[in-house]
Amino acid sequence: MTESPSSQEQSDPVGALPLTWRVCTAVVGIEALALLGYSLYLTFRSEFGHPSNASEGVAIGIYLLILAAGIVAAFVGMLRGRRWSRSPAITANLIVVGMGWYLIKADQMAIGIATMIVGAATIVVLATPTMYNALEAHHQARQAPQG
Repeated sequence: MTESPSSQEQSDPVGALPLTWRVCTAVVGIEALALLGYSLYLTFRSEFGHPSNASEGVAIGIYLLILAAGIVAAFVGMLRGRRWSRSPAITANLIVVGMGWYLIKADQMAIGIATMIVGAATIVVLATPTMYNALEAHHQARQAPQG
């Protein structure tokens, strides 16, 4: 007898969440990948390159790697449509807005403004009552007794 997907899998489609959720999930995934790549680059460059202060570079790289792991966890939670993933995603994007401000102050106006717009837009979308209600309905559908 061939097993069909369980009723839990059938009633738990992340595709039922709004398109804006999937777009925000993609943004958080890109942010996670960028931070993960930069932290690994910084760590290895500091250890194997010609750093002025190798231990400081490695420490910062490892710190960023830990932060990246948290954003990756939020990304995985968002992929699964979990309510808790919204808070770390908003927090990560608050940092992205701050990075945009830093870029503007460092005379990288275009990149800084673009960074701030992406971070702020992601925060606004994730913080809307519509998004909250969609996640709550998705959570309730997953928790409903099957059968």
